[in-house]
This record gives sequence, structure tokens and C-alpha cells, in this order.
Amino acid sequence: MEPNLATATPPTDFLLPPTAYTDPAWLDREIDLLFDDTWTLVSDAAPLAAPGSYLATKVGRSELLLVRAEDGVLRAFHNLCRHRGMVMIGGCGSLDRHVACTYHGWRFALDGRLQIVPQRAEQFPNLVLDEWGLLPASVAEWEGMVFAHPAADAPDFFGAMSGLPDNIGSYHAARLPQLAHVRIEGRFNWKLFVENHVDVYHLWYLHEQTLGAFDHTVFQHWQLGRNWASYEPLRRPERARTAVAGNTVPIRHIDDRDRLGIGAHMIWPNTLMATSDEFFVSYAVHPIAPDRSYVDLRVRGEADADADALVAQARACIDEDVAACEGVQAGFASRRFRVGPLARTHEAPITRFHEHLLAVLDGS
Repeated sequence: MEPNLATATPPTDFLLPPTAYTDPAWLDREIDLLFDDTWTLVSDAAPLAAPGSYLATKVGRSELLLVRAEDGVLRAFHNLCRHRGMVMIGGCGSLDRHVACTYHGWRFALDGRLQIVPQRAEQFPNLVLDEWGLLPASVAEWEGMVFAHPAADAPDFFGAMSGLPDNIGSYHAARLPQLAHVRIEGRFNWKLFVENHVDVYHLWYLHEQTLGAFDHTVFQHWQLGRNWASYEPLRRPERARTAVAGNTVPIRHIDDRDRLGIGAHMIWPNTLMATSDEFFVSYAVHPIAPDRSYVDLRVRGEADADADALVAQARACIDEDVAACEGVQAGFASRRFRVGPLARTHEAPITRFHEHLLAVLDGS
């Protein structure tokens, strides 16, 4: 498939001001208008497979609770007691048919219904239980991954994927167990990490050693609505990589194209993915402060692969990216610096990312 040059031609400009990477007020707008109103990768599906399993997580400013009820349906709610708004539970694990607020003892069924209000007859004589269930949020499962959205009427998740599943090759992540989950913190704005991920230009230089075996000159990339996908093959496919680091094991179900190349993809706005012949990794980047972020790295591979070796392979590039983003973040602190011209096609995805972000922040 050829790259979509219709979205990779001039104008290719860096559309955001330096304050977008340093100003707390700018980040507040992003959290309110973007992160609190988007689909976010929050978990592997396996820990939420059994009835009663739950996960407490945060998306934007919203405290959410994901729970698999006795009927087998995975649901998402705001993790707030309807009485006084207390966050009811943290972490993950298993619940015994209900979730209770420790403040005043209100108890909710795993399908969100309010079940028990202590002293109800005396203190709440007119309270109707059916009117005070947990506030619903939205949840979706795709390829062994769980995504959550704070809105009860969230946009359809698969519609928001905009064709991405058809452009990641022959990978079926659900066939690969999650082998490792790692948090990586850095001193950079979250947007820099996304921009780096969709930047083709840096592959020749920053990743000269780690990705030098791949042919960047025929790198293909596709803008899929707000999402993005890419593929590049080995320069010398006759020297196809084998499992050389530890006990890594090639993915058995992928086709020859993916066995002889790598992919990098993005689910808007902050879930990034990378694929190779040995792993399928996701790494969502989350803001902590204007100049601090963390990367939530999840590594999937064959069950008999060496998890530590796969993490080392994934981090070889990611750590280079983190160092580069920290360097750019330091540059944005200069009052005299302004971003220069962008590469016509190799950095065009950065412009598209900015356009989509500004559309959200402007309300269009």
C-alpha cells in the first residue's frame, strides 16, 4: 500500500507555540477538553476476564471503575459514591457481588445499581434506589486491550479507530499475552513524545544503531482520520532477524511481510504502538505536568518468550526517544528559540497531529 501523500504535502508547519509545552494553563485545557473526553487504554483484558474482577483507574480528571458483573458484561462507572462523591475503591482485584463506600456504607451492585442505604427508612424516606445508581462511563475491548471513556454516550470506539485495525498488518494482539507492564517517567511534555513517534525524519539519525537494519527510504505511513499507521521493511530481508536476545521467540501467527518489517502506529491522541517479528507493544503517554510525563509500556509476545529480553528490545528505541524529547523540552524553555521548518513529508504527520489537537481545543 502506498503512503497517502494527499495528507503528507505542504503546508507542513509546526503549529503550536512554545507555551503549549510549558504553560500549566495550556495543559489544563488539554486535560479538560481532550483527556477527559477521549478513549484511553487502561488495562490488559486478562485481569478483567472473571466475574467480579475490577480496576480503578483515572482518565483525564475522571475517577473510573471498570468491573465485570455476574452476567459477564464488562462495565465502566465513575468511581464516585452517589451520596457524597467519595472515591470508593482503588487498585484492582476481585469484588464479592458489590462495591461499598466506606464513608457512609452505601452499597452498589456490580451492574451499578444502588442496593443498600444504611438508615434509609429514617434518614432518606423519599429516596428511590433506582435513581441513584453509579454514574455510567464507557468501556471497549479490542485485541486483548481495554479502553475507557468518561462519557456514558462516548463516540463509538471502533468508529474512532478510523480504519486503524486494517492497517497494522497481520498482528492479532489478543493471541499474545501481556508479558510485561512498565512505567517510564521523563521530563518532557506529552505532545513531544507523540510528535516523535510520528516523525519519520529522525529515524536515520536518532535510531541509527537501533533501527539501522530497516529501509527508511521506503517508509510507508497513512493518516487514518486522527489516527496514524506505518510500516517499513528490512534493508536486507535475506538477513531476516532471528531471536538473538535472550530467549525471545518470533510471533508465530504473523505473515512474511510483518516478519520482515516493523510498524509504528497511533490511536488518537496518546496511545502509541510498535510491532516487530517478536513483540506487539503499546505505550500510552500521559501528562503529569507541562514538562513531565509518563509512558505506560505494555509488552505482548508469545507465552514462551523472554519478557525481560522483549522489554529490553522495546526500550532500546523508547529510551532514545525519551532522551530526545527531554532535550527538546529543555530547548522550549529558551525565550529566543522558535521551531524551524519541518521536513516536507517526513514530518507532515506532526502538522496533522497539531491540526487535530487545535480543533479539539478550539471546540471545532
